[in-house]
Amino acid sequence: MSELEPIEYETGAPIRDYDITEITKTTNGYEVTLDINLDSGYSLTGTQLEITDEDLQGYDTAKIEEAIKYALGFFDNKNSEPI
Repeated sequence: MSELEPIEYETGAPIRDYDITEITKTTNGYEVTLDINLDSGYSLTGTQLEITDEDLQGYDTAKIEEAIKYALGFFDNKNSEPI
């Protein structure tokens, strides 16, 4: 982890889009591998995201793809639904 204090720095670039390359069921939920394209033109390849069963309940969904959208911040601002 970086030693930078997030409050003193602007946070990173928005996510432009992403591709799910693998979803693996674990004992606590899912491990997801993503390729993420940032608005800055950079990309993150092979990014790991863990979504727990508790996260799915919190997002009020049983669909892992929908939970990934929520976790990455893709919401429809009109009614707080994932895009």
